[in-house]
Amino acid sequence: MEFSLEFIKVAQSVILEPGVQGIWPLFFVSFVNDVIGIFPFALVLAGQLLFLETAFTLSFVAKLLVFVALPVGLGSSLGSFPLYGLAYFGGKPAIDKFQKYLRFSWADVERVNQTFKGVWYDEVIFLLLRSTPVLPSFPIDVAAGILRMPFWPFLVLTTVGSIIRMMLTLLVVGISMHTLAQF
Repeated sequence: MEFSLEFIKVAQSVILEPGVQGIWPLFFVSFVNDVIGIFPFALVLAGQLLFLETAFTLSFVAKLLVFVALPVGLGSSLGSFPLYGLAYFGGKPAIDKFQKYLRFSWADVERVNQTFKGVWYDEVIFLLLRSTPVLPSFPIDVAAGILRMPFWPFLVLTTVGSIIRMMLTLLVVGISMHTLAQF
């Protein structure tokens, strides 16, 4: 319980007063959260904006981008590698072994893989999925590995999408709170 309260205090200070001191903690926690999927980290961070007492200005948004969204995006993208790697290298044997529990087979995966033709909009779809604030990253990481998405596009699109997701979440909550505060 005490750990939870301390975490909330730290999260509030990092979000409400973004600066250099919060970069490494945000990076580390987002990395760990993406590896083991503890909780919706972006929503917890953005929720701290409920306690914002100052105006939600453009300069504050810029600070959130640099000191919050970038470290969270980078930490999340590095934290997605273990799941991606496990699915990429262990996907077929694991699916063949556990297909009765998973309710799909490797043939199903190959059918889905055929719908992706290796054209530019496949990556746009991946980026949109990765950028959506309400979607967890776990299934996206696993699907990218199983579908054998090349490493470099996965890295770049995961990093950019994670940064966009964090920034969108912060903007939606921040603008909502700023609008409600005016009433």
